[in-house]
Amino acid sequence: MKQRIALWIAGLWTLIGLSGCLEVEQVITLKKDGSGTITEEVVMGAQIVAMLEGLPAGAGADNPFADLDNVEKYKAKAAEYGKGVTYSRMEKIERNGGKGVKVTYVFEDINNVVLTPGSAMDDFNEEEKEAKEAGAVKDDPLKFAYAGGVLTVTVPEPAEKEGESAEEEAGVLELNQDDPAMQAMMAQMLKGMKISTKLVTVAGIQKADATYVKDNTVTFMLMDFDEIMKNPNGLKTLQKLEGAKRAEVAEALKGVKGVKVETKKEIRIKLK
Repeated sequence: MKQRIALWIAGLWTLIGLSGCLEVEQVITLKKDGSGTITEEVVMGAQIVAMLEGLPAGAGADNPFADLDNVEKYKAKAAEYGKGVTYSRMEKIERNGGKGVKVTYVFEDINNVVLTPGSAMDDFNEEEKEAKEAGAVKDDPLKFAYAGGVLTVTVPEPAEKEGESAEEEAGVLELNQDDPAMQAMMAQMLKGMKISTKLVTVAGIQKADATYVKDNTVTFMLMDFDEIMKNPNGLKTLQKLEGAKRAEVAEALKGVKGVKVETKKEIRIKLK
C-alpha cells in the first residue's frame, strides 16, 4: 500500500483536532455477468463535521468537507477506476450526527476495472492530491480477470519506500507511542476510524482461496482503529507494513486484531 497507512494518519492528524469517527468504505459489487458497481462511502463523525463546517471553503482552503458533495469531482474520478467505469449517483448520508456521502459508479465488465484499496482516503491527504495532480507514479492497483464464473484478482507486491522513511514522511508516527498518555490521546483521536475495501458477489461464492472470505464477501483491506488501538503496539504494527514484502506483511499481521490485508499474489473466486 506504499506508505498509504502512515500518510492517512498524518493527514487525519492535521484534520482531527477533536475526537470523532471517520468511516471510509469501498465496495465492488459483482454480478454473475461480470458487470456491477463500485461504491465509495465516506462518513465523518459529528465532532469532525462541527469543526470542518466552520472552516473556509474554496480554492486553497484545507477543508475536505466543503468538497465532499462535489458531483463534478466524482464524475472526473470515475476514469481512475478503469475503462468504461462511469459515475452513477451521489447520496448524502446523515448518521448519528455525522455526515457524509455514498458515491456509486457502474461498470459493464470487471475485466476493465482497476482499484487501489483505500484510495478513497486520498482526498484527505494533501500530499496524495498534489502527487496525483502532478502526474506522479501511482500505487499499483488490484487487477481483475473474469471468465466462466471465476474471478482472478492480481494483488500487487507492496512497493518499497525510496528516500525518507514512511515514519519521517508522516510526522505523526514520530510521536512517542510508548508513552501511556500519548497512547490514550491517539486512541481517542482515532476512535471510530475505519477504512475498508471489499468485494461482494451478488450470486454468492462457491469457492475462494482469498485470505479473508465470509459468506458472499471478500475483504481486500480493513483498518479498524478501535481494535488496533486496543493493542499497545497497534500503530507500530502498521509501521511494519510500510514497504514490507508479502511474507513480512503476513508475519506482522499474525494475531493482530483490526487489520486485514490480502497478501497473496493472486486469488481466485468462483461464483455460484
